[in-house]
Parts: sequence; structure tokens; C-alpha cells
Amino acid sequence: MARSDVRPSAGIPAGPTRLPKRRRSVLAALALTVITVAPLALAQTATPPPKKKKGTKTAASASASASASAAPSASAEPPASAASDSDSDTSSEPPKPPPEATVEVSTPSVEKREDPNKTYYFVGLRYRGTVIPAFFEHLFVNDGATVYSNTIGIEGERRKDGQSMIGWIAFTEYGFGNTLFWQKNEADLPQNYSIVNSSLKSIYIGLDESWSMPINDQLAFEYGFGLGLGVVFGNLLNDWVTPAPGNVAGDPGAVKGSNGTYYVPCQAQSDGASCMTSAHQNASVAKVGNYVEQNWLNGGPVPVIFPHIAIPQLALRYKPVPEFEARLSLGFSLTGFWFGLSADYGPEMTHRTEKPMPATAPTDAPAPSSHSHQHQDSSDDTL
Repeated sequence: MARSDVRPSAGIPAGPTRLPKRRRSVLAALALTVITVAPLALAQTATPPPKKKKGTKTAASASASASASAAPSASAEPPASAASDSDSDTSSEPPKPPPEATVEVSTPSVEKREDPNKTYYFVGLRYRGTVIPAFFEHLFVNDGATVYSNTIGIEGERRKDGQSMIGWIAFTEYGFGNTLFWQKNEADLPQNYSIVNSSLKSIYIGLDESWSMPINDQLAFEYGFGLGLGVVFGNLLNDWVTPAPGNVAGDPGAVKGSNGTYYVPCQAQSDGASCMTSAHQNASVAKVGNYVEQNWLNGGPVPVIFPHIAIPQLALRYKPVPEFEARLSLGFSLTGFWFGLSADYGPEMTHRTEKPMPATAPTDAPAPSSHSHQHQDSSDDTL
């Protein structure tokens, strides 16, 4: 019988070499392992595993491996149970505290320059001193003396866009002591002299109108006019005179004239020739013994109502803070030259700057809703 295993000849190439059977089984196991583990490794790298909640049920590893090997592409998306676990975890967590709240605190800021669209109100006190110089009196009479009067009052101001209206009520005192007057264009005779003593007073009500030009943020120059009307009361004493005995100043009420002669008021017509009515032209009443001149209502020369007209009046207004202002003023009126001081308070509303201030978050945070717990329990049961 011929042998079945025929050896190949040296010239014919041998066929592919077969691996031993044991080695082939090892390689097949390694390939199967790579195919099974690779999808799981990719899934863990793409999506982090969700947190496991206490009490949740774990899936069987064998079924997970089988499903992963059957459909590798499905491992890219988390399973539905994991999504429900994530929702339940979010709903069961306590609510986060609200963001830090801020409280708007209003703090006043100093307003240096006045807003032209804003109205400012002030109320305060005023003083005015009026000077009637002797040369002003000489327009009507000779001799005389410089007279000074005081005025004090209250005022209220309304100002907008640099225009001020100031209403005021004031008391003026026109008093002065014995003053010698010599009638204008008359001879230098005792009967042409008289001594006047005043205790006149007046109450005025008026309105000042002025406009201002700012010099800087706190100082402004004002110009304008003032009008008013006053009621006059009090006494005006007017006595004829006679030369003082011995021409000395020792007699009560003696006043020296510009001619160097001392004169005293007549207490009676018998004091001298110049004290008699016959020495005075058209005299029907003897003006002796502290004679009180009558007012207009009784046919006398003393006015009952007297106007106040001040043109011009100029002032410097100083306002260091929004709530206070002071004014130095001067001008001319029917009663003479005057200067004034005033101080006013203005309860104005200053502009406010909003500054945020941190505040603690409210402690009474709302408790988690019972619906979220129910949802969590139901999702756990589902799992």
C-alpha cells in the first residue's frame, strides 16, 4: 500500500502554517474580551455616572454587559432611569439661598450750584439800618442832623432760575432826640427855628423783587427793587425856641445852631418873644411845652400811611449749604440810604445719591414642596 502522507518535494512551496489549537483559542478569548469592554470604557469617558441615591436599586452587571455588547452606540446616552434619578436628586436637594440682596440707602449730597429748574424756599429775619444824612435834610431845611433809624422784620423768599420774590413784614423806629431846624430861605431869627423830637414808628408790609448772577457756587450778586406800604404811629414833638440864657449848653434840651447860638424849647409863650404866636406867620396854635404835631387824619403834617420805595437795591447772597443763606444788601429809599443783613433757613429737599448696602439674606427660606418628595419617592419606586 502506498503511504497516505506524501511529503512535498523540495521545489514546491509549502502551504500556510497552522497554529496549534490551544493558541487559537487564547486569541479568540482576547478578541471577545476587547469587543465586550471597549463600549463600556467609551461610555464611562463620555458621560459621568449619576450619583446613586440611597435606597436605589442597582442593575445587574451581566445584563448591562450584554446590552452594551449588542448596541455599542446606545451607551452614549444615559439610561432613562439615570435621568429620573438626576431629576429626583435635583428636586430633593434643599433650595439654594437667593442671591445676596442689596438695600438702597439714600444719602444726601450737598448741592453747590442751584438748579435753574428747581424752586427754592426760605424764611428768616432781616435787619435794615437807614441813614438820613444832614446834607439830604438841607434840601428842605437848614441845620438839622444826621438821623439813623432801625428796621427789623421777617421775610419769606421764593427763588427759581435766579429770580427771587421776597415778601416781608417789618417794624421801623424813626425816633431821634432834640434836633434844631432852621426854616429854609428865612432870616436868622429865633422865631424861624424849632426843636423837633420824634418817637414815630411804622409797620410795613412789602415785596422785594430781585435777580441774581452767580459769582461762584456759593456766592451770587443780586439787583432789584422793593415796594411796600407802612402805617405810621407815635408822636412828633415840635417846639418853638428861644435863645438859652447866657448862651450856654447847661439848660435842659439846649441845642447849638450853626450860627453858634444855643436854643432851648419854649415851655410857655412867656419864655420869650419868639415863643408867642404873633411872632410866627399864620400861626393859630402856640407850639410850646412839648407840642405834639397832629397827623393827617386831624389836619396835621404827620403822615398816617407812608410808602416804601427802594430803587435800586443791591446785594451779595452767600449760601454755604443748601439749607442756609445770608444776604448783605444796600440801596436807597424815600427815607434815605440803607444797608441790610438777613439770614434765612430753607427746608429744601436735597438731591439724593443711591448707594447699595449689602444685607443678609432672609432666614425664612421656603421649605421644599411636598410634591417634590412625592415625585422623588415615585421615581425611586419606578427604579
